[in-house]
Amino acid sequence: MHKQFILFQSQQRLILKELQQQRQLWLRRHFISTNTKHTNNNNEIHTLKPKPGDRVIVAMSGGVDSSVTAALLKSQGYRVQGIYMRNWDTSDERGECTSVQDWQDVQRTCELLKIDDCKQVNFVKEYWTDVFQQTIDDYAHGLTPNPDIQCNRHVKFGALLNQVPENTWLATGHYCRSMEGGKLYRGRDRKKDQSYFLSSVTSNAIQRTLFPLGEFQSKSQVKTMAHELGLHDIAKKRESMGICFIGQRRRFADFMSEYIDQAPGPAVDLQGRMIGQHQGLFKYTVGQASKICFGSDKWFVAEKRLNDNTLVCVPGSTHPALFHGSCTARDWIWIDKENTPQSLFKSIPSLDSNEEGVLVDAQVRYRMAPQKARLSKLQDGRYHLNFLNPIRAMAPGQQVVVYLDDWCLGGGTIQNIYNATTTTTTTTTTTIL
Repeated sequence: MHKQFILFQSQQRLILKELQQQRQLWLRRHFISTNTKHTNNNNEIHTLKPKPGDRVIVAMSGGVDSSVTAALLKSQGYRVQGIYMRNWDTSDERGECTSVQDWQDVQRTCELLKIDDCKQVNFVKEYWTDVFQQTIDDYAHGLTPNPDIQCNRHVKFGALLNQVPENTWLATGHYCRSMEGGKLYRGRDRKKDQSYFLSSVTSNAIQRTLFPLGEFQSKSQVKTMAHELGLHDIAKKRESMGICFIGQRRRFADFMSEYIDQAPGPAVDLQGRMIGQHQGLFKYTVGQASKICFGSDKWFVAEKRLNDNTLVCVPGSTHPALFHGSCTARDWIWIDKENTPQSLFKSIPSLDSNEEGVLVDAQVRYRMAPQKARLSKLQDGRYHLNFLNPIRAMAPGQQVVVYLDDWCLGGGTIQNIYNATTTTTTTTTTTIL
């Protein structure tokens, strides 16, 4: 299997250099022809900005990013209003939630920045219906969802944006950039870039939103500015990295156990040999350590089989069974609907007349480095991605997001995964159609 991976990689690398050169030429021609009014002598596209004096509603969380966003816009002459979204009902939660403290921090920040208009909006119902219930359902069906992507799509750039008047801008603390026509671009700071989480937001929402932090080169610059503004407590505040409805201190498995009832079952190796018992498939993620002790090896999750309630594990974090070469994705969303998939596929250089699809950069997780893949559309409306190098820990339910350099095109939900050399499905995980 390892030799097959090496052969697969070497064959794909032979074409990569030529494809990249062709794509760079296409990008230069495309942007020069369609964005002439917004380029300088270096052909660099300018980020669209509203006029000073315009009203801007800033989605504030009580953290340093949204606080600095509000301060920047106010200092630039915009009429800023702070708004805090309450998405989780603490009276119903059996865990921990920081919403009360966060709202207090938002109010203190607005007072310090002399932002008179500051209010809280309640989206508990929308979050429960469009994000939380779907997340629980996905985990119960063996999938690996990303609730942050759904929250942005349905709540922040859905329910909240729907309340923003047409003559008013929305602003957030995301590390990304918006270009003319609602194009979404990576943030300058590639380590903090959050365009992945906005991959399901349409261009109509993107072009109404400001992302001031997208031009920052590092998070340290943002924290430095917060200290300079006197927001010392906010700058020192622990960054929120967990799922909002679980809280910072709760264990994920413990929380989800209150909503998902799954029985323990066998944990086996690839040959079907029993190596232990799992405690409910939803508690495990493909590619992560299984915490199952058997022999001297450390066992990692390779597959979750719902049909017989079995967890399949492999020894070692680099086992070939953890790597896959392609996937199909459903529920695909193109951010720029004016740039239809058909027009993109016709405009971007392909490998040759015998190859379908286009070369893109793709991510199946937020933190992973983008990987080259060939994207093509299937007859049933789904999309297929064939990666030039096998991807570790790819799983159904993950969001695959595609880019052309820094330009985020959109993405879909992974439905099936395949190994590097065949088109045989390597997972029997049940999916939701």
